[in-house]
Amino acid sequence: MASQAHAGSLGHLNAPVAPTRSDPAFSGLLHSATVEFLSSLQLLAERARFLTGADGVAIALEEHDKFVYRATAGSSFETGTPADKSKAPITRCLATAKPSVVSSHTSQAQTAKAAIPIAEHGQVVGFFELCASRVAFSDEEVDVVSSLSEMVKTAITHMRAAESAHQSIAEVAAQSIPETVAPLSWHAEATAEPEPKAQPPAPTDSSPLTVHVCQSCGFPISDNRQLCVECERKPGAPKPAVPQMLAAEQDPSWIETHGFTLASLLITGLVIAIIYWLR
Repeated sequence: MASQAHAGSLGHLNAPVAPTRSDPAFSGLLHSATVEFLSSLQLLAERARFLTGADGVAIALEEHDKFVYRATAGSSFETGTPADKSKAPITRCLATAKPSVVSSHTSQAQTAKAAIPIAEHGQVVGFFELCASRVAFSDEEVDVVSSLSEMVKTAITHMRAAESAHQSIAEVAAQSIPETVAPLSWHAEATAEPEPKAQPPAPTDSSPLTVHVCQSCGFPISDNRQLCVECERKPGAPKPAVPQMLAAEQDPSWIETHGFTLASLLITGLVIAIIYWLR
């Protein structure tokens, strides 16, 4: 089936990537793509729950001939567990590739469940599953989740592209990068490796470390300060001496301080006037 072929491309979500010589340089790219893919699914599940008011929402994707929850929002589902395809809305959704909504009534509560397919080329590769403690889900709510399923398909397409790129890079690297160490034959003569030269000890600075402290409370401070910030704020605390070079400097004028703001306001007003005049 075509859906089984789709599922194989996302099988790495259950198992680590096989090590290759290209992994030190490129495995991080596939890891980042996987994290972004799962994050996108989680955001879409949260969005579906917000728009429908459901108690729980889950996104299940087909992996190795079964559907596994890859994103959940609410307390009704658990990420990483397989979905029960025998449940009424899921069975009908997989068979018809169309949304399925069921309701159950008891003397104590009412429960509504829905399954909205994620289909590619007529084959279901996943589905949204929703549940709520009410009579049913409306057609508008089902349509909203169906539009979110298109975004899931886009995320799946990007994930497959990342997998394909990683596989191509690994194959090219395996063919072009030579082995750095030649295998040792069983009859090769062992050669003694030269002993590493002793490295001279690194010079150490034996000068004591000077720590400057506040003259009032003894708290460690910078070497160019006399009091800590808290002591400077106390009433009657001596003001730190201002360097003569800084004391000789004059305060900037009001225009120098606010010149940039005035120029920005003038330019903004001119742009608004031009736009209004063009209209």
